[in-house]
Amino acid sequence: MKTKNTQVLKAVRHALRWILTALLCVPLPAWADGPWVAVLYPETGEPYRTVFEQVVQGIESRVATRRYALGATSDIVELQKVLDSEKPVAIIALGQRGVKAASALTTRVPKIVGAVLVPPGEAGNGVSGISLTPDPDLLFARLRVLVPRVRRVIVVYSEAQNGWLIALAKAAAETHGLELVARRVADLPAAAQVYREVLGGKRDDRTAVWLPMDTLALDEATLVPMILERAWSGRMVIFSSSLVHVSKGALFALYPDNQKMGRRLAELALASTHNGTAVFMPLRDTRLALNVRSAAHLGLDVDAPQLGVNLVFPAR
Repeated sequence: MKTKNTQVLKAVRHALRWILTALLCVPLPAWADGPWVAVLYPETGEPYRTVFEQVVQGIESRVATRRYALGATSDIVELQKVLDSEKPVAIIALGQRGVKAASALTTRVPKIVGAVLVPPGEAGNGVSGISLTPDPDLLFARLRVLVPRVRRVIVVYSEAQNGWLIALAKAAAETHGLELVARRVADLPAAAQVYREVLGGKRDDRTAVWLPMDTLALDEATLVPMILERAWSGRMVIFSSSLVHVSKGALFALYPDNQKMGRRLAELALASTHNGTAVFMPLRDTRLALNVRSAAHLGLDVDAPQLGVNLVFPAR
């Protein structure tokens, strides 16, 4: 009997040893052994799915995370209960759907928004974030390298969407030795009138026009084609905050480096857990797109590889 019990005990010990070994080989969830961040992102199709995946990968390279995919009819009340139970140290919300969900949550942890065009405060008081609109400082730095003769930049904008950005642009223009002429408008008809004035005057190769991302001051269907056509005829420099405009003829634009932006969002989230101060900033993790046909038309001698151009138009 004793021998039989000994054999059973050995078998049990062997089984336990095997189970323990198996458990040790299974990776624990990133949030199981320390502070972690909840990442809210929209369920969507391509090409946006890849964009959000790259941003999330950047976040995950800096901080332990748990993902929460948001459908069009996601239950925010249920999400609130889950987050209250699982206790992340911060929430990073991506895209319009993520921002909408984050603004509805009452969880008392820092909230950070990204991969979306929102002015400070739109996602809620005390919310930190990174806008998709490039930092004017980076845009002006690129402009001075690509077209050194330019000394004056004209921008048409709405206060509601880009008032905060123009305040930054004024300081950046001074840093780069540029005169910034900022024309504030209330709607698209007013913006169209300003653009006609700017582009209908005498040619001035020391002036450039900056196209911000602003739905109240720039219409993709009518205004953008008119601006680019008249700028081409007048050989005026047009640069933009939108990659799409470069494909249509703008000289250059800055667009997001998605993984680097994700890393910066993670760092912002971690910083928020320590100091509790809300910080909202324009995009500084960027890539450069250049239209070489427009550059040649403007008489510019540009070396795309030497300038670190990431995307060239027209496609070769």
